[in-house]
Amino acid sequence: MIKVTAFGIDAVTLKIFRGVKRMKVLKKVLLSLLCLLLAALLVWGGTVFCYYPHYKKSEIALLMPDDVALNANNKVRVMSANLRCFNPQDIGKKSWFYRADLILKNIENEAPTVIGFQEATKWQYNYFCKSLPGYDSVITYRDNSPFSEGCPIFYSTALYDLMDKGSFWLSETPEEMSKDWDSKCYRICSYVILRDKASEQQFVVFNTHLDHVSDEARINGIGVVLDKIQQFGGLPSMIMGDFNAEEDSETYRSATENFFDAKYQAKEAVGVHGATYQNWGESLDRNPIDYFMISKTGFTVESYEVVDTTYDGVYPSDHFPILMQVTLNKD
Repeated sequence: MIKVTAFGIDAVTLKIFRGVKRMKVLKKVLLSLLCLLLAALLVWGGTVFCYYPHYKKSEIALLMPDDVALNANNKVRVMSANLRCFNPQDIGKKSWFYRADLILKNIENEAPTVIGFQEATKWQYNYFCKSLPGYDSVITYRDNSPFSEGCPIFYSTALYDLMDKGSFWLSETPEEMSKDWDSKCYRICSYVILRDKASEQQFVVFNTHLDHVSDEARINGIGVVLDKIQQFGGLPSMIMGDFNAEEDSETYRSATENFFDAKYQAKEAVGVHGATYQNWGESLDRNPIDYFMISKTGFTVESYEVVDTTYDGVYPSDHFPILMQVTLNKD
């Protein structure tokens, strides 16, 4: 019973009344949030339901063209591709389940003999292991989270022998899982030493993804990669990946002190100044942030290209892949 005094409802009853009112508001808010969550799950589930059967079908091994002839003149065809990590927020035709097949189409069209992916989660890496049977690969994930990413390297087993492999973190203690310099994420670099079966020449391939937040982490991170390269006794080396830095940055200047930006050495180049990160086509006027860096000896760059292919207007990723073909110089 509500108690009424000469001054109106008493304090205790008023407190109870306000509490009941707050509970009703809270219930409405929680109900609204639950409805939004269910709607999001329905949209995401609908995307998966629509595209998953096609995705599973595209896991069937991709039959690459006979690339042995390509290597007759010691040519190496390299693709670097930021996949856009598996993200449940990507729905519709941005969904991984729709895009995966488009990335395979890029690979089939361009026939690279070495591929470096960035932002590869476990689901994505396993997909390519199943879909690219003519390749072997190496990967180390950057941390222990369920959605952890790596920078795997795939290479043609018909053309190359694996001589060595490894991964290291871009930190002050690169041999252990660690991060420094205000890096937003753990950052890693993977590498392989490959021997060309035809010529028996060896070369080193590094694949990395520098931090997207901390400029200090990018500058020091590329420094860790460059320091590591010194351990390989002057073997021809290439670094590929997403540097998250434009050409006017200290990161780029550090990388090009002792390495060439491959696109400026290419005999033929397409898209030299075009966007590599294009944010699903919304930022096509951006400067490149994905690169191939090559040692100043050991390679001749035949061609460079930003692969800006879309499929019925759909972008395979929020980055364009980059592609180069180099010749291994004979000693």
